[in-house]
Amino acid sequence: MTRHEQRGWATPEAFCADVRGPLVGTLELYVGQRTTAEELAQEALVRAWQRWDQLEHPRAWTYRCAFNLARSGFRRRQAERRANARVQAMSSRVVVDPDAADAVAVRRAVSSLSERQRQVVLARFYAQLTVAETADVMSCAEGTVKSLTSQAIGALRRSGLAVDEPGLDQPSEVATDA
Repeated sequence: MTRHEQRGWATPEAFCADVRGPLVGTLELYVGQRTTAEELAQEALVRAWQRWDQLEHPRAWTYRCAFNLARSGFRRRQAERRANARVQAMSSRVVVDPDAADAVAVRRAVSSLSERQRQVVLARFYAQLTVAETADVMSCAEGTVKSLTSQAIGALRRSGLAVDEPGLDQPSEVATDA
């Protein structure tokens, strides 16, 4: 007869069936919420099941594990509340960004491009890669990068964006990489 059988638990299933109800009840009183108590009990029982052959006192170990999980949850929620309070304090100091509308318009226009055009625009103008670097990233020829860049800028102009900044459609690297 094993040490667990002496306590009436021939299998981990029998142990879980015997301990689950009282464990959930105890945890509900501890954390104040039935659903949270059930989740904590489930996790503690799974961990006990995984270590079944190693546990000398499985009931005590499972309760300790469950209480530790609950305390970790308390600490995590406290940290979240502190972080939310900091964010709330920061957001009360609202700074209006006059370029926000422009940024939204640019994002919307860029997202409407084909995947390859979007990739070339982001690589060339956001990541500031050269034509050669962009070609390497996209596994294509430099001429393809130039063609996609031209097509993308045309599409952005047609969407209403003013892409007439000096050198935007022909970055200085394009002329020197050719």
